[in-house]
Amino acid sequence: MHNAHGQKERQDARDELTARVWLNADVSRRLRAIAARTGLQPEQVLAQLADRVRMDDTGALTVDTFTPSGEPVHEPVSQ
Repeated sequence: MHNAHGQKERQDARDELTARVWLNADVSRRLRAIAARTGLQPEQVLAQLADRVRMDDTGALTVDTFTPSGEPVHEPVSQ
């Protein structure tokens, strides 16, 4: 059982993604304002947004209304 847990953690670590994004000034200001209002870093807001996005059968993306919070969406994987 312990070995299966370790394998899952290693797979999760391989599946993680670190992204560098360039946002235009208007979007960047909005993101920073949202982050400031919620007490989060802009990267945390983007991570929570990405965690909630879904694609429908036509390829359209949707995100249900949510309130960004300081609670982690997923526990970080220890390496």
